[in-house]
Amino acid sequence: MERSGSLFDTPAERLDAFVAQELLPNKELKDEIDDAYRRAQGFLRDRCFRSPEPRVLKMVKAGPVMTGTMLKYETEVQIVVFLDCFQSYRSEADYHQEMIRLMKDRLQRCWKSLAYSIDDIWLDSDIPGSLVFRIQSRMTSEPISVAILPAYNALGSCRLTEPPPPEIYVDLIKAKGLPGEFSPSFIQLQKSFIKSHPVKLKSLLRLVKHWYLKHLKFHCPKAPLPPIYALELLTIYAWEMGTNSAENFNLSRGFVSVMELLLDYKGICIYWTTYYSFQNQIIGNFVKQQLKKERPVILDPVDPTHNVGEGKRWDLVAQRASQCLKQICCLDKDDYRIPAWDVKRARSIQVTVRRQNQKTLTIWVDPYDPIHQVKQQPELACLLIEEHSFLSFQEPGCGEQQQLRNHYCLADYGIFSDVTIWLSGRVTSEIQLFIRFSRSRTYGYSLRSNDFIGKLMRMIEENEGLSPEDHILMFQGQPLQMGFSLEYYGIQEGDTLVISERRVSQASFLRKEQQE
Repeated sequence: MERSGSLFDTPAERLDAFVAQELLPNKELKDEIDDAYRRAQGFLRDRCFRSPEPRVLKMVKAGPVMTGTMLKYETEVQIVVFLDCFQSYRSEADYHQEMIRLMKDRLQRCWKSLAYSIDDIWLDSDIPGSLVFRIQSRMTSEPISVAILPAYNALGSCRLTEPPPPEIYVDLIKAKGLPGEFSPSFIQLQKSFIKSHPVKLKSLLRLVKHWYLKHLKFHCPKAPLPPIYALELLTIYAWEMGTNSAENFNLSRGFVSVMELLLDYKGICIYWTTYYSFQNQIIGNFVKQQLKKERPVILDPVDPTHNVGEGKRWDLVAQRASQCLKQICCLDKDDYRIPAWDVKRARSIQVTVRRQNQKTLTIWVDPYDPIHQVKQQPELACLLIEEHSFLSFQEPGCGEQQQLRNHYCLADYGIFSDVTIWLSGRVTSEIQLFIRFSRSRTYGYSLRSNDFIGKLMRMIEENEGLSPEDHILMFQGQPLQMGFSLEYYGIQEGDTLVISERRVSQASFLRKEQQE
């Protein structure tokens, strides 16, 4: 267990001091890590890969050392080695294990060139595709883990200050590798993405990472937890949405915001378009399919094939986050929870509403807002009432349009990116629907899709003796108003509407029953 002075013993107003005193690495550790990196780098270039054998094109320091989020007790360094024998993603997949065996063999035979004592060599499931060995530090008693990842130099000479050519990602998608299999090829973009953020955000990243290691992984050592990288991306997203990417913010609010977001993991669907976008059709269609997967979906900003949280025990993460929110690190001086930022489970998207031979309408929509709430946006509501139309959506490559039903949201249709929907003309075909009375039988009614709720109410009054003032119709838990049509509410063939008991005139109802 943790010693005194742990995160859960720290008041919320002291979190900045906690990070500075307990989590920031000291100079000696940084120097030791740098020395281990230089020696491993020399071994790889001079002993492991020598001409005419596979040649090292370049090496890049990876992991927390690279991103500037290293913790005081983290003694590891990751090195991505770009080799000239990998000419494509597929050739890397074909020869990756051969390169791992070569490195392991050379390391066992030439370890003295590292000027360290090597304790062990193994493959680490936490860093897929890597060879890891542990060496004894020269200056401290702590061993240092060195992870080496061979990779294909997909970016070549691309400038890291701008998005790579889309062909690089098209080739990645066509390679059909395992999720994240080729992510090391984009390690320099990952470094640029995280390291460029402000110092205060890195404090929040360290705090979340510390919680993950000491209060989550410590208690669930064998569980298939999401990687730390998933929580780092989630933290960055919460900061972007909650502060509008502010350089200075309240650390405790940020920490509480991340914990609360973890509670709602089943709705999380986030991605970035920093390095890849929807403009290329192949990339766009692929990413859209990724966003339709079971949530949470957290797409790696540098690798669209990698949903970093897929298939992991997020339920355990949520349980530990719930416990964390009860600790003093998340409470104010009156023992109330620190207010979280307003962070939604997904980014708002731009929805373009098209009408035949008419100007388009553009609105911004939260993918989790019900369609009936979307329809209440003033400009759209006017069009729907005036034209007696309904909203529909057409899947790319699919000929049929599907009506957006009122009690659903765009997320239910897997829509998490900018989309075009259609304001379709009135449907005049007759449909059969049913009215269910509390503790009574169900009645059938035939109407046209563009008939108003008011007409249905009058039909119920004529047949059942119930005036509109005595009852209210409900569909999917939503009260229906007389001035709107059936299609406005997404009511379709075979749907059942319910008369709410609390609004039904019991006397009128009993009189009707007696007459029958």
